Amino acid sequence: MEQELTGQLPQLPVQEGVSQAQQQQANQEAEEKAVQSELEAQALRLLWQAYHSKVLPAERLSQFGHFCARPITVNEFKARPQVLLVGQYSTGKTSMVRWLTGHNSGHFDVRPQPSTDKFMAVVHGPQERLIKGGAAACLQQLPYQGLADFGADFLDSFTALTLPAPRLDEVTLIDTPGVLAGLKQRGGRSYDFASICGWLAERADLVLLTFDAHKLDLSDEFQEVMEVLRPYADKVRCVLNKADQIDASNLVRVYGALLWNVGKVLRTPEVTRVYVSSFWDEEYRFKDHKQLFEEDKTAILDELGRLPQTALLRKTHTVVARVRRARAHYYITTYLKSQIPFRLQLFRAKKRKARWLDRNLARLFDEAKRLHSIPAGDMPSLEAFRNKLTTLDDVNSLPTLQPEVVRALDEVIEHDVVKVMDLIGGVSPFPESTEPSRLLHDSNQGFFQRLGLCSKRARAEGGDEEHPRRRRRLDP
Repeated sequence: MEQELTGQLPQLPVQEGVSQAQQQQANQEAEEKAVQSELEAQALRLLWQAYHSKVLPAERLSQFGHFCARPITVNEFKARPQVLLVGQYSTGKTSMVRWLTGHNSGHFDVRPQPSTDKFMAVVHGPQERLIKGGAAACLQQLPYQGLADFGADFLDSFTALTLPAPRLDEVTLIDTPGVLAGLKQRGGRSYDFASICGWLAERADLVLLTFDAHKLDLSDEFQEVMEVLRPYADKVRCVLNKADQIDASNLVRVYGALLWNVGKVLRTPEVTRVYVSSFWDEEYRFKDHKQLFEEDKTAILDELGRLPQTALLRKTHTVVARVRRARAHYYITTYLKSQIPFRLQLFRAKKRKARWLDRNLARLFDEAKRLHSIPAGDMPSLEAFRNKLTTLDDVNSLPTLQPEVVRALDEVIEHDVVKVMDLIGGVSPFPESTEPSRLLHDSNQGFFQRLGLCSKRARAEGGDEEHPRRRRRLDP
């Protein structure tokens, strides 16, 4: 396939002042890049086909979308890597988006008080244009069709901004409203802020938690958001913004307090990566740590630049994790239905069945886990499952166990994902032995045979020659 692909590639035009060797190297790099792009596209198609034909039917049978997560769409598979910015109000999220894009758009409302009151996806486009949420959720070029499930009130608070920024050709930035502190302020929202952040974080490749160096206290709503982000802690990075506004001695204390606050909520064994700087193009106020600020600016740009190379691997990881969760969920829901007493099944007593399942849910969870050998890491949260079960319209809609459904899910991990990783894994194969027959012969020999200390009968049966030292001792 590589020869077929490279044979169709036009050679790069010969440039003046470039040697023939340099031109050949440039042509070879272009061909390798085109081949790699084609392999990644093929891997993405295989991954989508496996999810759509094998995983999605199991999710629909077990109502996985109601209990755990909504289905993945094809546009989400094809989307550019996404970077989600979340933080309390006036922590510099919009200023950071402006710095990353290099565009001072009039739609970036930057003020000391809370200014951004909408979710804004900043995407690549030939010209600057603002697209309202209802229209953005219908665009096939954007992966936000699933946001329509949150209702029209939320779509009124969602927009997509297209900018001709080169960096947006590789990643998409999602700016969010500032997390508020008081219940009175939060009451003005007509949507579940934490749930929407969780939906976006699940599909994002990187989550940036922004903090103002002067305000490290975590509001109640921000703690709720961070709780939602806990399953995606491997994607989370912290940004200590406006760090040039405090002196060197206080910066160390602020850095330590930030790590303590974040670790207390996320509860991760590893320390979350923290980028410390002032992410704008203005002159620093305190320049004691200017080198540190510049290094972290470069580091965060480097991480964003690596996202396109790792996006497909992350999508593969996401699919594998989702398959394992869907399989555990299918086992649990089928077991719940099978254990409903026969006397309740004779009548259409929906409420009585639901109450019986609620009373016995903890015991049924443990039994399903033991019966199907479900790993503890694949089990859903008992309380979250209980809450979703109470809102289920009819427990009779729970599925009956079908072995072919489980086989299809296992086939995704054991065969389909293996094919995908063969295309994009990037791991060198095992070195081939120059003498495989000798290795096989040596592996069949015993310890004393390899030392040449076996008996005459063993040598005669094995066809081996006598050890030279042994032969000299035996000769008269």
